[in-house]
Amino acid sequence: MKKLLLSLLTVLIGLSAYAQNENFIFEMPDDFAQLDTIVHPAKFKSIHMIGVSYGVNLSGVTSSPGLSQERILTYNNIGVHYTYYHALWDQLFNFGLQVGAKHGYEGYTSPIEGYGETCEVIEVPLLAQFKIDFSIFRLLINIGTYGGYRLSTDREGGFDKYDQRYDYGVIGGLGLAVVFKPFELHIEGNYKHAFASMYHTNKYSDIYWMFTYPQNIMMSASLHFHLW
Repeated sequence: MKKLLLSLLTVLIGLSAYAQNENFIFEMPDDFAQLDTIVHPAKFKSIHMIGVSYGVNLSGVTSSPGLSQERILTYNNIGVHYTYYHALWDQLFNFGLQVGAKHGYEGYTSPIEGYGETCEVIEVPLLAQFKIDFSIFRLLINIGTYGGYRLSTDREGGFDKYDQRYDYGVIGGLGLAVVFKPFELHIEGNYKHAFASMYHTNKYSDIYWMFTYPQNIMMSASLHFHLW
């Protein structure tokens, strides 16, 4: 029995020594070492577009004190836009940014002598444009801001020292896009509200201040081209 145990022990020691030989044990691949270097495919391809638009504005103002103002329709509102759709953190696939330049007209009518005018304006809108894709369509949700400048007025005598020509405010609205790559057709309705009064507060009086804020309901169609 002792001889058998001694023989088994001798065999085990020999196998252990042989197993430590570098020719017997080969290096196993470390599958986990490469995990940090794996490049995962993007879940969403960014979209860059350039577009042109044409719109009609239902234009008016809110005023205090009131000017018996009424809205007017203005045409020939055109613009160029750059739109960038991308996924935030490769997870939020509905996000986009849009910046552009627009030229158009806005104003109001009033029976009060000296008031009521149509202004030629230029604007730079900056919008967050959220989208929901389904089939060949996109539902668009716009929210953002703009800055603008009033170039001219059809009021007799033109601008005077009491007119405020710089403008800024907020924009929000909805739209529907039809996608037929590399083009997209967008139909949108937006509301624009100014935070800058058209006139300085003391236009009438240094005692009784006046505030007149433009507001527009804008309907537009735009054609966009996918750059890449």
